[in-house]
Amino acid sequence: MKRILVDFTLFKQVFPNLKCVLLQLESQLGRDYSSPNKEIIFSSHSTHTLLSHFDVDLHILTVLEGERKVDKPIHKKQFYKKLKKENLLKTIGVFKDLLKKKYKGTFANKV
Repeated sequence: MKRILVDFTLFKQVFPNLKCVLLQLESQLGRDYSSPNKEIIFSSHSTHTLLSHFDVDLHILTVLEGERKVDKPIHKKQFYKKLKKENLLKTIGVFKDLLKKKYKGTFANKV
């Protein structure tokens, strides 16, 4: 998380209107990031602390439910997790909203 926030901070120095998104297949951030279908997601204490020290509006999106188990490789079939349609639609909706705000009055409004 620290590395991501530092990278986005550097990007924002060059592109001040940059929209920052962390798209993760599975969560390693703890608390309710592993429940992407929740309406409101509260970050863990450590994630919240890090976010409060950086001037980056980071949208964190998780696609699959459950915590990431580092000893279970996600590329092997026995460890696949089901992708729920509502989680995917929520993720697409966030990207769509961010693009609409960024490109207001252009092609994004027609999407």
